[in-house]
Amino acid sequence: MPANFVYPPTPSNVPDAITAPTPAFKKEVAGVMGSIVFFFIVYALLLLIATGLVVGCVYAGIAIITNIPRLITIVAGIGLIGVGVMVFVFLVKFIFSVSKYDRSHIIEIKEADQPALFGFIRQLTQDTQTKFPRKIYLSADVNACVFYDSSFWSMFFPVKKNLQIGLGLVNALNVSEFKAVMAHEFGHFSQRSMKLGSFVYNVNKIIYNMLYDNSGYASFLQGWANIDGIFALFASITAGIAQGIQSILKGMYGLINKRYMSLSRQMEFHADAVAASVSGSSSLDTALRRIEMAAPCYEITLQKCDELYKQKKISANIYPQQKSVIQEMAEQYKLPIQNGFPVITDEFYQNANTSRVNFKDQWASHPSTEDRIKHLNELAIPAEINEQPAWILFTNLEQWQEKLTAKIYEQVQLPENHSVVTEAEFHEKLKEDAAKYTFPEAYNGFYDNRQPLLLTAEEMEEAPDQGLQFDELFNAESAALSKKINTAANDIAILKAINERNLDAKSFDFDGVKYHRDQAPEIIGNLEKENEGMQQALNRLDKQAVLYFIQKATDVSAENAAILKGRYNKYFSYRKQADAFLKRMNEMLEVLAPVFSGQTMQIETIRSMISQLKQEHEGAFKYELKVWEEEGAFAESPELADRIRTFREADYVYFGETSFMETELRELHSLCNESWAAVSNFIFLQFKQILTDQLAYRVQ
Repeated sequence: MPANFVYPPTPSNVPDAITAPTPAFKKEVAGVMGSIVFFFIVYALLLLIATGLVVGCVYAGIAIITNIPRLITIVAGIGLIGVGVMVFVFLVKFIFSVSKYDRSHIIEIKEADQPALFGFIRQLTQDTQTKFPRKIYLSADVNACVFYDSSFWSMFFPVKKNLQIGLGLVNALNVSEFKAVMAHEFGHFSQRSMKLGSFVYNVNKIIYNMLYDNSGYASFLQGWANIDGIFALFASITAGIAQGIQSILKGMYGLINKRYMSLSRQMEFHADAVAASVSGSSSLDTALRRIEMAAPCYEITLQKCDELYKQKKISANIYPQQKSVIQEMAEQYKLPIQNGFPVITDEFYQNANTSRVNFKDQWASHPSTEDRIKHLNELAIPAEINEQPAWILFTNLEQWQEKLTAKIYEQVQLPENHSVVTEAEFHEKLKEDAAKYTFPEAYNGFYDNRQPLLLTAEEMEEAPDQGLQFDELFNAESAALSKKINTAANDIAILKAINERNLDAKSFDFDGVKYHRDQAPEIIGNLEKENEGMQQALNRLDKQAVLYFIQKATDVSAENAAILKGRYNKYFSYRKQADAFLKRMNEMLEVLAPVFSGQTMQIETIRSMISQLKQEHEGAFKYELKVWEEEGAFAESPELADRIRTFREADYVYFGETSFMETELRELHSLCNESWAAVSNFIFLQFKQILTDQLAYRVQ
């Protein structure tokens, strides 16, 4: 073990009761065990019946073959024997299958590679009283997990787990937070009682495989059916029996999975308690908050890298760039920075989680982050915090960051003559994009993440409310309306799902008060009235905001007012045109939906579909692309503009004599997505320019 590896002190005098299974956990264990026992009873009965079927089919098949030795009876006898054997195989095939974890995106590391990290993990496994991982892997993303290759036998025999550590996670945490997250993962396996989770997982996997993972079995049946018409009959009988078994197991799957999800939530709380016992409550609290911020920042980093990739620029190391995105987001939301990390304040966290409805989701595998933080605060285990970045545990960290970055780019073909984007270039692009796609600060977020009310030319001729001031239009209360409307709409959707029993919740909390499911319609009605009132208020503000600036422009000159009205009219016209464009494009893609979903179709059906596409949709799509091109919607993407012109001049057939033209279909689908993104971007920038320019009238 290296002498200098960093390891934050473990809290002392932590009561054993903290990590002991709770009464709630024991209750869930009993429930899960009961459902598993029930499953094995049902499965044993099915297996007994299948065994009897095998014996009967084999006996009958041999009797037919020996007593009536003709070709047709020999085929029939073999087919009958096949029915019994294949039904039995359907029930026992999972015993021989192994579910392998996909390792294509991860890289194994050895202790010689990372001695400090291995020393850290070894000490942590001792503190959490669990075994050292069989292997340790690094991944690129914001993630940490313990995994293993599972099979039927792993229910009964110990399986050594592997540890996966995402560098995107390491990039967002200090050493104490990293210790807490790793301890949480080991906490799942720190007691023998927790092994039940892995047992239930495998039972669930068995049932799932029987229900849904049968492509190989189905292919074998199809091959058997293709040999002879009599075999096809027996293959059909076998498939019918298998479907009957599946219908029985579906009920079992629902029962066990629901109980497992409930147990899983208790296991998360237990793992959190284990983590708090060795790292303190606050380290896991802050880690959970930072992970929720780091994950979208990682996705934004990949998105920016994708944009740069289209410019033939690639990143050699995305982690300084992810850090830049995190810093940019902290700056955007005015979060304080402490030791290089943003502090996710209670105010920020609560503002990001504003739902007024709370219910116990029976199918959620994890408790909410709010519930986990509340649980950690109740444990209140103090510990000394090491604020150093978790990277301090890694040796040659840039080398490994670059290796994992290269793993990401393995999924695409690197463009010829590409260049490596520098950290400064990426940061500059980040700043430019933030400035480009952010409305002027003076509006206080009033227009963020939404589109304003569409107005007619006649409405823009109306007089504004007398005495209405800029600060009244764009104050914090006005800016919050849109978010409140969206939150209320989401709450209404949740309550409707509870009322219609699409969500398995007999009760729910609304504004901290408990209600029965039967009371949901009353709350829904109140929320809908409230939301309608807020929407009317927002619509009024949208209209008054336009009228306010038109009046301010009029105060300068009639010509200025006419220009501003014209710009608004053009913007609203673009919005309507874009809505129609999207509607028609979706209708076109709907025609091809069976193709993109991989459905098997007759050639006549395919040709009819392609004919409909060509006659009713493709021409209109090409025309609208031409219109948007003339408006300048694709000016910022010359490569896209060239592809659109090539497509408009081409005559795609989409389907040859016997197969689809994959390249043409992919290009059509890609042009739909990219042209819509370009049009949306174009309209956004038109609106932003109006908002920016009209501020000049405010000071008149």
